[in-house]
Formats: sequence, C-alpha cells, structure tokens
Amino acid sequence: MPNGGSDCCGTCWFNARNKGEVGYGHARDPEPNFCTIRKLPIANPFWTYCANHPHHSLDRDPVPIGPVFIADGGFPYHRKPLHASPDTEEVRQHLLELLQAMEEEPKEEYPAGAYVNEAVVWQLGEFRERRALADLRRISSFLPEATAGRFQRTRRTLVAAAHEALAKIEAQRGP
Repeated sequence: MPNGGSDCCGTCWFNARNKGEVGYGHARDPEPNFCTIRKLPIANPFWTYCANHPHHSLDRDPVPIGPVFIADGGFPYHRKPLHASPDTEEVRQHLLELLQAMEEEPKEEYPAGAYVNEAVVWQLGEFRERRALADLRRISSFLPEATAGRFQRTRRTLVAAAHEALAKIEAQRGP
C-alpha cells in the first residue's frame, strides 16, 4: 500500500473508515474515507495529512490544527495545503491554549510533515491573531539549538515560524 508517510489520513483515528483506530487495519473496509473532525471527504487518504494525526498529536486532539495537506506525488514528495483550517473562535482559542503551553524543550514527534507546534504558530500567523503576540514573542526567544528525542529535533523551525507569524500579525494595523 504506497503512501507518503504513515502519518496520513489512511491510518488516522479521525478517519471514519478506521472506526477510531490507528493503523492500516481498516484500509480495505467499504466505508468512505471521511475526516470526522473537519467534516471532509478524503479522496486520497494515503497521501493526505494534518497535524491532528496520532503520530503528531498523541492526545487525540479533536480540534483542527492547521490545514490539511496533500503530497504532490513527486519524489522526494512535498506536502502542500489542500484545505484551509476552519476559522472559528473555538479553533482560535484552542490554538492559543496550545501556544501558551509550548515549552522550550521540544517533545519527541514523528519526523515528517508539520510538527504540531509549528502548525499552531503558523496557523495563528495566518489568522493574524493578535492575542498570540505575547506568546509568540516568548517562543521567538527560545534557543533554536535546544534538542530532544532520538531524532534530535531542535526548536529552529519553531523559532523561525514564530518570527514569521509575528511579522504577519504586526504588519496588520489596528488594536
């Protein structure tokens, strides 16, 4: 079963076809592939991704984090946005809570696709969410070289994402 990473919708517990389970056990079941948290049909489940997948978000987080991505089909493949994140107050508030909880030391996470923290920061920047400014400034001061886990994940991409989000938000005029 070819795919662009095991963090795809085809193996996600939020895919209705998988009946709440992680893995390939229901890959050939007849039910349609459908994301229960985003209310989206999934046309290419083994090439579609998001930060809510259990490889990224171990807490079974049912609030959408960032966009849905699809692989471009080339090799090495790249993921590009397919569906934007829903923009509701519930989603924004949840992202703000996740942002506030971020610590300087990174946590172990599947080393492909968008890390949850980076997706949260990026999405708040896309939303131009001014309530995120103080925490984005805090995160932008993290040591980029801070490492953790067997993949030696650093905070380099998170710090860069925080700087980009700050620039987007601060470019907006208003209160």
